Amino acid sequence: MIIKDLRIIIGFLFVGMVTWWGISVVQDERQHTQSVSFNERGNILSGVGRYDAAIENYQRALSIKPDYADAYNNLGNALRQKGQLQESAANYKEAIHLNPNLADAYGNFGIVLTELGKFNKAIERYRFALSLNPELYQVHNSLAILLSQGGDIDGAIRHYQQAIELYPGFGKAHNNLGSTLAGQGKFKEAINYFEKAIQIEPGYVDAKNNLELARSLLK
Repeated sequence: MIIKDLRIIIGFLFVGMVTWWGISVVQDERQHTQSVSFNERGNILSGVGRYDAAIENYQRALSIKPDYADAYNNLGNALRQKGQLQESAANYKEAIHLNPNLADAYGNFGIVLTELGKFNKAIERYRFALSLNPELYQVHNSLAILLSQGGDIDGAIRHYQQAIELYPGFGKAHNNLGSTLAGQGKFKEAINYFEKAIQIEPGYVDAKNNLELARSLLK
């Protein structure tokens, strides 16, 4: 009788544990869904320039899921757009802490460091981002700009070319590569890239000015 009663008690305990586990899983899934929803809403708001509202949604996402690395990265982006660079950097650091393989966060952190004038540290972040994901064409372009400014022209040209190869419609990279080549006296090559930039973006004023200058220097 005692053995039978013990089996019944164990059965009730097992059912209780399974029920608790099932409720816990459902709650976790619900919280995850809510957090993702706030994060995605923040992305939409950021896309239309409503950064204050975006920040609020990212913060709500993080209040539900404090270890949400992507939300920290996105919050950093919105804060950077508002000029809050130190706060932005802190969020990128947290995103990287939570997910050391989040290449976008390293690339975005590099942008903030560039804006803060910390060029060598920015280059390190850009390089690491590309080591995680070599297809980040915007990071190739950002890295190339700093390399060019630092005198590493070959490195800059290589990364501009990689950016263009990854995304042929990247007008800014075409213009930047053209400027770098023009600075080396390679005006014919530069003109080709300026023309391509204008073909991609017909209203690209800088590329038009650069094209006009390169043509005048070629004569």
